Amino acid sequence: MKLRSLILMLSLFLAANLQADGRRYVWTYEYQTLHRGEAELESYTEFSHLDTDSGRQATTTLQYEYEIGMNDRFDVGIYQKFKQAHNSPIAYDGFKLRMRFRLGEKGRWPLDPLIYLEYKDNAAFDHSALETKLILARDFDKLNISLNPVLEFEFDEEETEIEFEYTAGLSYRLHPLLSLGLETKGDADQFYWGPTLSHGKEDLWFAIGLLVPGSEDASADRLMRFIIGVGL
Repeated sequence: MKLRSLILMLSLFLAANLQADGRRYVWTYEYQTLHRGEAELESYTEFSHLDTDSGRQATTTLQYEYEIGMNDRFDVGIYQKFKQAHNSPIAYDGFKLRMRFRLGEKGRWPLDPLIYLEYKDNAAFDHSALETKLILARDFDKLNISLNPVLEFEFDEEETEIEFEYTAGLSYRLHPLLSLGLETKGDADQFYWGPTLSHGKEDLWFAIGLLVPGSEDASADRLMRFIIGVGL
């Protein structure tokens, strides 16, 4: 009986001290990294829909990320990607390796800066990319604003392309476990916007977002992303 009580107390202690980087957004990053020695598993599910003359085209993308805090300002994550195009079987789609580094503690700057670097490659190792992202964010009590300008360098066997993209979010914490926000993402040719909802914090959380096009040249009629994060 004493052994069971000890195991129960130890389990509750460990659960209480699990930490993850619970997020308010699904496309936009905030100013945060995992602390030293902390780890998290995140599962991403994204749906892209496009209505065409021949019917609706749907693409599903799955990503699984394992991340760990290397010190109190720097963390590293690795993603495994899978993709299922319309009327096709699901297939491995490559990997991503990313690093985040916070440049200071919260509140030091008008918008707190974080450096984000990501390398990605497909399953055939013939189309890689390097993504550089500046994460700018600030909390005003229960309100958060975040802006992520992105510069991506794409490499294949014939040429190198440079693309500019962005994501941004505005979120309000209605309850310690519930936030409601608005996100937008786009590039030089198209942009999307829509609501985001997140629930939970630290060791267990989820967030869901829906985007609709705000421009005529959008490549999808709507985008939906769902993320679950679990502290390890």
